[in-house]
Amino acid sequence: MKSLRERIIDLLMDNSLTAKEICNLLDLEPNRVKEVYSNIEKIAKIVRKKGLELMVMYPRCKNCGFEFSKIKASKCPRCKSERIEDARFMIR
Repeated sequence: MKSLRERIIDLLMDNSLTAKEICNLLDLEPNRVKEVYSNIEKIAKIVRKKGLELMVMYPRCKNCGFEFSKIKASKCPRCKSERIEDARFMIR
């Protein structure tokens, strides 16, 4: 049986996914999204040691296009919109 991190790594190989999509694909409860984010931070170090790279497409405001510099965002500082596109992750 593979660990949660190993299963997330398998999913992210050449697939661009959000934390919510990862939860759905792994049949995890929606409230475990924070756990997925926590594991993704550790996965970045693991894959770097294997010569791979965790690519991150940071959240973006759907209203004005503002791009955040953190992987979690709830409200746009520019237009105050809460229509935020989730961060996407992929391993190459």
